[in-house]
Amino acid sequence: MKSSIVQKVMALLTVISEAQKPLKFSDVVEKSGLNKSTIHRLLAICAEEGLVRFDPERKVYVLGSRVFDLVRNAYNGFDIQTIALDEMIRLYDLCEANVTLGIPSGLEVVYLRVLESPHSLRGVQYPGMREPVHCSASGKALLAFQPDRVLQAKLKGYDFAPFTKRTITSADAFLAELERVRRRGFATNDREEYEHFLGISAPIFNYVGEAIAVLNIWSVFPRHRMEDLLGWSEELKRAADRVTALIGGVKPGDRVEAAGAKAAQMRGSP
Repeated sequence: MKSSIVQKVMALLTVISEAQKPLKFSDVVEKSGLNKSTIHRLLAICAEEGLVRFDPERKVYVLGSRVFDLVRNAYNGFDIQTIALDEMIRLYDLCEANVTLGIPSGLEVVYLRVLESPHSLRGVQYPGMREPVHCSASGKALLAFQPDRVLQAKLKGYDFAPFTKRTITSADAFLAELERVRRRGFATNDREEYEHFLGISAPIFNYVGEAIAVLNIWSVFPRHRMEDLLGWSEELKRAADRVTALIGGVKPGDRVEAAGAKAAQMRGSP
């Protein structure tokens, strides 16, 4: 089945947006796999709608202001607390444990919303509370998917203060833990900040694959043990993935796969 013009336009915008530098017409032809006349027509449509801009001095194509307006309007319009609430309630009913939503603030995690279990020790986590990244599941989940150079810069001179005997206290050990988080898709905190608190956390991603928030399940020891929380990890990841989809986000690995699929689709188009 032949691709529609909408599919071709979206694939063309993907090629331009994911390029490491502005593309000349010949570059667009090479990367897209479409014939020159088709690309001329698509670029003309995109330029007219403000989706693509041509720089006559350098003779290159870049994304137009309309694309950034659409993204900005979409992100200004959503409230992550409202969007995530249904998934938080579902996890709360499933686990009968505390469920929280957190966002990054420098090298701390700030909790926006807390659904507190009646069995928790009150006052430990509450809206507005902050936690260091190195001893919280939420902090690990937010940092694990940062680019290596950004991560190294953030951790330069970081104080890995010990809170319990289980706290990670070195950069090497912390980086090894973040690699584990990337493999599993979620992070753990096994009594690393408080002696009786443990949790798991999964990241929520934006449209460029950046972790911008986390869903967290936590409980008290020994009411729950880490084995219990690990049994909920797949549901937690599914919940975070659903929130990611609702805000138009994409997981880092999925973004790479989608780009490859679109490029292949364009190469097969007339």
